[in-house]
Amino acid sequence: METKCKLCPAECGADRSHECGACGADSTVRVAKYGLHPFEEPCISGKKGSGTVFFSGCALRCVFCQNHEISRANTGEPCDTHSLVRIFRELEDMGAENINLVTASHYVPQILQAFKEYRPKIPVVYNTHSYEKIEVLQALDKYIDVYLPDMKYYSPKISARYTGKANYFEYASRAVAFMARRECEFDGEKMMRGCIVRHLVLPLCTDDSLKIVQWFASLNSPAYFSLMGQYTPCGDIENFPELKRRITPREYKKVRDFVFSCGIEHLFLQQLEAADSRFIPDFSADTNTLF
Repeated sequence: METKCKLCPAECGADRSHECGACGADSTVRVAKYGLHPFEEPCISGKKGSGTVFFSGCALRCVFCQNHEISRANTGEPCDTHSLVRIFRELEDMGAENINLVTASHYVPQILQAFKEYRPKIPVVYNTHSYEKIEVLQALDKYIDVYLPDMKYYSPKISARYTGKANYFEYASRAVAFMARRECEFDGEKMMRGCIVRHLVLPLCTDDSLKIVQWFASLNSPAYFSLMGQYTPCGDIENFPELKRRITPREYKKVRDFVFSCGIEHLFLQQLEAADSRFIPDFSADTNTLF
């Protein structure tokens, strides 16, 4: 890792060997929790669950993050290269459908070292907020089978309000376009290679969602689109009254109907019943499972 960290578009310049960067992490990889995740898209979770590894810290830091307990804190078990490899092997032994790396961009150099030591026998999923640099994705590309990027915001005003990053779409659009080029391959109903671009509809942000849908459709990529309605009020939203409610069926329908009108066929839709805290991972030390 460079002395002055510039891994992500924030380019905070922190010397993470002895301080935390904008992501809230130093150079020591910290895994908040790992286990089998049954609630990803069906082709990701499969029958046995996605072998999900939740990393602590995040460069984007959305105020409403459902994983705020770990994304805003440098917590979790410290992991060196051998520890990461052990986790990958353990998830394989548990019968995981894949290895699902959640918010790992600030640990890419260390993860690359782990992959050089051990290449998982099951697909590797890169689950990201998409506030990424292309050169970082290029370094990872040969080790990743499935990309699972969020496309969160189109408007600089909205992304600045909820993340402090007005340049989110500038970087995320390039990153997602890169990931969405991946041709999709399936083994039965299980995705072995490919890309699923996710978008979470937020309260009072349907017009922004429509612009994201239109942008995705313009890519003409082989990627799938996953329209999520699971927004659940949580995180640090005290000063954001508009975020203190779930989205309405009307809001979701507006965006869903536009997805249909754009002719997007490779599609996942989500029931609004998914907007429930029981689908949010449990990061406490009280249990060894995610849910």
